[in-house]
Amino acid sequence: MCLEAAPKSGCKKSSCGCGGHGRHTPVVNQPDPRIILALKFDGEEAHKCACGGRTCPRHYLALTGFLLGGFLVLHLAINALGLWPDAFQAAVNRNHALGALLPVLEVGLIFLPLTIHVAFGLRTLRREKLKFGVEKHHHGSDLRQWLQRVTALIMLAFILFHVVTMHRWFGGRFDPGHAFSSASNAIWRFWHGLPAGHPGNLLFAQFYLLGIVAAIYHLTNGIATGAEVLGFVSTPAAGQRLWRVCLIAAPMLLLAGLAAWHAFAVR
Repeated sequence: MCLEAAPKSGCKKSSCGCGGHGRHTPVVNQPDPRIILALKFDGEEAHKCACGGRTCPRHYLALTGFLLGGFLVLHLAINALGLWPDAFQAAVNRNHALGALLPVLEVGLIFLPLTIHVAFGLRTLRREKLKFGVEKHHHGSDLRQWLQRVTALIMLAFILFHVVTMHRWFGGRFDPGHAFSSASNAIWRFWHGLPAGHPGNLLFAQFYLLGIVAAIYHLTNGIATGAEVLGFVSTPAAGQRLWRVCLIAAPMLLLAGLAAWHAFAVR
């Protein structure tokens, strides 16, 4: 028979196993240690790139991107000298005066970082594809990151075309001894025997213009996001200030790129 103090629900055992007899204090559930070990804090939860706690691939992208960005700025500045063909030839002569050191610098400072950057970039692109609004482990807005991936693909096609058609290692058309005329013919007269205004040659000239615009966006946005990845900016406010600086620098770089593109036009 149930005591009067027992619950009205009948002679059912309570969850503590005392059968409802006597006075007892509520049982406090003890947390499972495994749950504590499995907890994800803010820094861990935000990082979902499956790097397994090792150095994140985005660090390699940022480091090589800064190195390649420096080369791109220098390359645009030298090519902008094409507005003055003699000055452009003098700059090319100074570069090639390095002799046997030039190939070493090209491999160590350009081709090797570019290979690493492309390899990790394709790895990231394979995971994220061209979806708009990927996981929130990136830096910057969804639109900025989507454009970063789109311009990366444009640049990859452009760089392959540019290197194969220009560089001496691949039998390219650029002649250091006749720098201005050889570069102009390679860009504006890609199809031999056709005038510069022919649709076929115009197509390749416009492709160069697209490559320049894509490279400048990829560089300026990459500097802003890469600085966050590497911890150069530690607060959202600092990140926004850097982004504004990059927005100011982008038109200046674009102006240099357009000057370089226009310089080699047949005039």
